[in-house]
Amino acid sequence: MATDKGGAWFTVAGHGAHIRATRDYLTIRRGGREEQIRVNTLDHLIVIGGHTLHTSAVISLSRAGIPISFFDADGKAAGRIALRGDCYQERLREAQRRASKHNYALVFAKAGVDSRILAIERYGHSHGWSLLYEGELDLLQSSREEIQYLVRMEEIRRLHKYLRDMYYEIMARTLPPELGFRRRTERPHRDPVNAMLSFGYAVLFGVAGTMVAAAGLDPCAGVLHDGDDGLIRDIIDGFQPVMVDETVFSMAREGIAETAYEIGERRCYLSDDLIGELLPRLHRSIREEAVAAVVRDYCDALLKGNVFSPVY
Repeated sequence: MATDKGGAWFTVAGHGAHIRATRDYLTIRRGGREEQIRVNTLDHLIVIGGHTLHTSAVISLSRAGIPISFFDADGKAAGRIALRGDCYQERLREAQRRASKHNYALVFAKAGVDSRILAIERYGHSHGWSLLYEGELDLLQSSREEIQYLVRMEEIRRLHKYLRDMYYEIMARTLPPELGFRRRTERPHRDPVNAMLSFGYAVLFGVAGTMVAAAGLDPCAGVLHDGDDGLIRDIIDGFQPVMVDETVFSMAREGIAETAYEIGERRCYLSDDLIGELLPRLHRSIREEAVAAVVRDYCDALLKGNVFSPVY
């Protein structure tokens, strides 16, 4: 079956796939299944884990100017065939260094706040508005409008953190109180919900980290978030509510047995059974192509001057 993946970063994950190509089609065969993608619709091939890559695929993608990035099973970068030229990554990282941090930080901050407000509104429309105290939603929305007028980076980060903390405290009211989740805490966590959120964020972080590395971006050149892997944290911030939080909160509302976790002297330990239930749900809710699209748009904005309007 041939499929169009328009402007796509196509990912082959897991293990055991055979990857071949003709001039027109990339073919991935695994077990008894075969998928074909038109080469002229691809932007990037990402190979994660152990697979067989035939020289026909390398030659075909090379002629089409499509890069191939390789990662081990844990998502750690293992190599890259930089078919766009050796200077591509240098140009991209130089563009990162020269870009206006303020402008991009505003975009990421608004995206994260919008995503959290929408999550609250979705819950309110489907379950009722008892989760909100009087005036809270108005405060969130008015504060969101203030972000675009902030000039100093510290002000943007401070307001973003304040609204994010407020979101967690609001959503905590929708969960069974016996789980002990009141707000987002620093590690080590003392309740299962915070521990599950951190687990989910780690999975999402791995997906985004792979995409950032494949693009050739500097992961430490964050704009809204400082420090190591700041750019990855920028990118996933707006995805956390819909791709991780809703999954974790849904499981918490369904009920988590006391035997599914253990609260020790210093931290909460999740059982293998609980992780085994959570992980497949995360695999369904974390949409790799949506993350890749934001990374792609960021690269295009840096190199081509396109307006950066990520879709979260």
